[in-house]
Amino acid sequence: MDNPTTNSAKITTFCCNWSVKPGLRLSNLSTDEEDKIIVTMCTGRVGPELVMQAFEYGAWGVLICACPLGECKHDANYKTLRRVLLLKRMLSQLNIEPERVRIEWIDTGEVAKLQNAVNGFYDAIEKLGPIK
Repeated sequence: MDNPTTNSAKITTFCCNWSVKPGLRLSNLSTDEEDKIIVTMCTGRVGPELVMQAFEYGAWGVLICACPLGECKHDANYKTLRRVLLLKRMLSQLNIEPERVRIEWIDTGEVAKLQNAVNGFYDAIEKLGPIK
């Protein structure tokens, strides 16, 4: 799966089952083998260990698509935001660009916003290149 001669960015995207998955089905996002889209029951379950594991398995960047703040029935998006902020600090300490992790707030039915978020993140990560 990891081809060292491939020059295209590899991203892992975690999506909320409740807000993002409906739009994901309507989108025309790539289902490329190298880009993983993982639907979680809640982005509050996406801990730093999952993000670091994605990097360990070859991801160049990790995108978390969560319910907009104030919209989550479990307030888990606030937990996710705190975790991402802490994770970015930790990545800096490891000499890994914090921009390799991004959180986007996407509501149900925001298909274009989802596609733009994934495509924009892909472009940003492609410019950074693989983690050294």
